[in-house]
Amino acid sequence: MDLNILIFLSFGLILGILIYILFMLKNDQSSDNGGNEILQNKLIEVSNDINKIENDLSSVTTPINELNRFLGGNVTTGRLGEWSMEEIIRDILPPNTYEFQAQIDPASADRADCAINNAEGLIVPIDSKFYAGQYQNYQSANTDTERKKILKDLKRSILNDAEDISQKYLLQNKTSNYAVLYIASEKLIDLVFQIENLRQECLSDKNTLILGPNSLAAFLDTIRIGHHYLKLNESAGEVAKILHKIQTEFSNFDSSTESVVRRLDLALKDVQKLQTRVNVLGKELEKGAESLEEGLEK
Repeated sequence: MDLNILIFLSFGLILGILIYILFMLKNDQSSDNGGNEILQNKLIEVSNDINKIENDLSSVTTPINELNRFLGGNVTTGRLGEWSMEEIIRDILPPNTYEFQAQIDPASADRADCAINNAEGLIVPIDSKFYAGQYQNYQSANTDTERKKILKDLKRSILNDAEDISQKYLLQNKTSNYAVLYIASEKLIDLVFQIENLRQECLSDKNTLILGPNSLAAFLDTIRIGHHYLKLNESAGEVAKILHKIQTEFSNFDSSTESVVRRLDLALKDVQKLQTRVNVLGKELEKGAESLEEGLEK
């Protein structure tokens, strides 16, 4: 039974109890005033409770109606799938690697539900679909013939959506070679995987991957790892540049040191030559002094 019907039946039951109490109060006017006063106080309490229940019902029925709308129509269920997709993407990828409602082709007004930048600098388009109607029909089907027909209709819908996604969002040298059709329900994915060769046909003929919540998370994790290694490579490149500068400076310093050593070596040789001349001059002076002494003695 629909939840709204249960809620309003409960509200009607409470209202019936209130009417019954009012009826009993009217027929009990001959009772003593004290009894009437107690009963009136009870009625006031019941009335206040009913008002509170009515307010609570109004706050509950709004989200229930919204949920029924989501599960009943293609547009609203598609939006529910987008919310699921957005939460998974935000949880896994860095903020600067994706864009929601992205206009991939500047010449077209079409917008993909999400555009993800992979480590190679290409865009991976993602579009969300939610085949709730086919799933409900499959669950309520009574015969294998009905189920086969529903699966055939589901296959046709998915192939049409995959064709539409690839034609709208795949661009040469700007996007990857494939797009992603996201289905925001593991139950629906299980149903889709019962259709023979559907995934292979979508990938080979429509260049479209079919992913559910779990497989999308794994797919996004590989993209995140790719960005991680790209950052490591960029960091390694920066480190290599710094080391190259240090090596160049060290080579220059080494050359300067060798030049200084050569100059010092030449200066040392000059000093040694000077020392030799000083020694020779000293010996000559000693000989001259000795000759003077001998002449004076004579």
